[in-house]
Amino acid sequence: MIQNKSMLKLFTLVVAVAVSLTGIGNAESIKGIKVIGNERVEDATVLTYLPFGNGDDFDANKVGDVIKTLYATGLFHKVDVRWDDAYLFITVLENPLVNKVAIEGNDSIDASRITEALVLDARSVFTPAKAQRDAQMIEDMYRSRGRFLTKVKPQIIGRDQNRVDVVYEVEEGEKTKVKNINFIGNKRFSDADLKEIIATKESAWWRLLGGGDTYDPNRMDVDKEFLRRHYLQHGYADFQVQSAVAEISRNQEEFYLTFTVTEGPKYDFGEVSVKINADDENLIARDLEQELTLKAGELYNAKRVENNVEKIVDVLGTKGFAFLDVQPEFKRNEADRLVDVAFAINPGPRVYVNRINIEGNTRTRDHVIRREMRLAEGDAYSSNKLKRSKDRVNRLGFFKDVKLTQTETESPDRIDVNVKVEEQSTGEFNVGAGFSTYEGLLASADIRERNFLGKGQDLALKFAVSEVKQSYRFSFTEPYFLEQDLAAGVDVFNEQSDLQDESSYDLDNTGAALRFRVPINEFSTNSTSLGFKETKISNVGSAASPLVAREAGKRSSMTLGNTYAIDTRDSFLTPTEGYRLSVTGEYSGFGSDVDYLRGSVSGSWHKELFEDIVLSVGARAGAISDLGGDLPIYEHFNAGGTTLRGFELSGIGPRDSNTNDALGGMYMLGNNIEVSFPLGNALKDLGVKGVIFSDGGIVTEFEDATSIVQDSSIYRVSVGAGVHWHSPLGPLRLEFGVPIVKAEEDQTQVFSFSVGSRF
Repeated sequence: MIQNKSMLKLFTLVVAVAVSLTGIGNAESIKGIKVIGNERVEDATVLTYLPFGNGDDFDANKVGDVIKTLYATGLFHKVDVRWDDAYLFITVLENPLVNKVAIEGNDSIDASRITEALVLDARSVFTPAKAQRDAQMIEDMYRSRGRFLTKVKPQIIGRDQNRVDVVYEVEEGEKTKVKNINFIGNKRFSDADLKEIIATKESAWWRLLGGGDTYDPNRMDVDKEFLRRHYLQHGYADFQVQSAVAEISRNQEEFYLTFTVTEGPKYDFGEVSVKINADDENLIARDLEQELTLKAGELYNAKRVENNVEKIVDVLGTKGFAFLDVQPEFKRNEADRLVDVAFAINPGPRVYVNRINIEGNTRTRDHVIRREMRLAEGDAYSSNKLKRSKDRVNRLGFFKDVKLTQTETESPDRIDVNVKVEEQSTGEFNVGAGFSTYEGLLASADIRERNFLGKGQDLALKFAVSEVKQSYRFSFTEPYFLEQDLAAGVDVFNEQSDLQDESSYDLDNTGAALRFRVPINEFSTNSTSLGFKETKISNVGSAASPLVAREAGKRSSMTLGNTYAIDTRDSFLTPTEGYRLSVTGEYSGFGSDVDYLRGSVSGSWHKELFEDIVLSVGARAGAISDLGGDLPIYEHFNAGGTTLRGFELSGIGPRDSNTNDALGGMYMLGNNIEVSFPLGNALKDLGVKGVIFSDGGIVTEFEDATSIVQDSSIYRVSVGAGVHWHSPLGPLRLEFGVPIVKAEEDQTQVFSFSVGSRF
């Protein structure tokens, strides 16, 4: 009995101790919560993270959660929670603030580019996890540039007032080159063929500028997609990349890449059909099938399937379907090696434009943008008109970015068209200097405002001076004269040219002109100009041709011109598709000193043969009729220089056989054929490309032909190659042209350097 009583007392004591330690069964109200050790973080901020407050019952089971929660804020380096005499004491040690962040050892990447991407910066809260994350990010930046072995170590330097300096010490590894690329399982295409397809290249000395020969795991993922697309475009519908493995050499300086592929059999297109998932009597599958370019029996090509999806979207977009879904459905017939393709179309309802919302134009007035829109509020939606509207707003040149989107409204048959623009500077002040083989040393200064007062007006004042030419021009253009779709402008100009080398005289032109341009449709315009010009021929050399000497003096001319032009090119400077055609008629007279009738036609056609490889073909012809019997030689046609590479300016055409002075001709014909192509990815990003070309031309018939006039009526031809750079100063062309058909009296020039566009 005594023993049992002793055991009962012992058990009671143990339970009492356990209860006192855990608080279970003996919950106490919290009289107060005290935060200790915080310097920057307010008490109230800490209290917001607690699951209880003053007056609540204390629950010891939640202490662990409180500690985890406070650690998770990233504000504290150490947290301790203590319960004492109905008070909760929370002791914290705050994480330090970052005083500054520095990068050391970085030679190939600028420090400013690195710090922009870091999580830690001055006055942010430091944690070791953030520092390690930033170090990993820096290593990733170097890996993307081929320095796969770069190591980054964050060093933490303590400062007063609980601050730290964070220094990332970069140990830049050498660029990790790709030594060899192997393919396993390829039978249809050789290793050499597939190496041309992928973006990663084997290391070679000639890739100093092209790049792509450093190991980048992200690029390998792109390579797998390139391989897949290539095979799918050549009939291999079952193609797969089984693996892509990168192995580093023992010296850790080179990588060996291996792609294992399964080609599978080659397929042809089977049945090609259209399925319309809508009850619309105006949509007939048979009509849409006629728009398709896929035919049964042709080699299967996934790219052509994508192109036909886009074609269906475009066709239905012109019919007012803004929200449609086109999904190609494939059915393989492995026995016959055929792939049936069914284009499943969910067109949705036809819609109309509810509102056109314009945003982002802080300077340009709304009506300047609205008048370029080919859609108006209330019009039936058309994807073609929407695309054309974007092109027209883009071609204004006022905006860095133009985005046109459509959003649904409360009405199912109405959409809003949203035009979001990002304005850019339209004022220009350019001072330039350079050298041209045609004009020698040159300098220029341009002052221009292409969006004067936000009304879309163009105001320009240009000066240029070179060894052979000095000029200035003032121009003003109102694109919508009297609020009509009519462009009106005025030009005032003076140009002085030294033509001593070509024709033994100096030329001085001063004049002014009025211009009017009326659009005929989306791609064609008609322009009319009326101008007055006074021309002076002076400084005729003593050894000049008598045909030149008689031209000395001043003459005035009043000229009326008209040009009809069609232009579908996607770019004025570097077109890759479309064409341009212009026909010009010009009459000079109205009682002035010069009386003639001139006609000319010119055009160009552009086509992207392959990616970034563009064929451009241009041609021109002209004829002039002397109505007064005294046509000055400066109104004659000339050719050479930029129009006929391989020949000097005015290098072909009628010429004085004794003095070799160029006289010009009454008739002109010429052509240019050019293929442009990229010169590696690095130069492509800089706007540099290569060209090969063939030019041709003839200028003939001097109206006052005498025995001293030498005129070879043969069509000249030249071939050559060059480099074009779309530089900040404008298009620069460095070219070598070799005449292969020429006349004895022609003046040739193999090397040329020029500024400006040709087509």
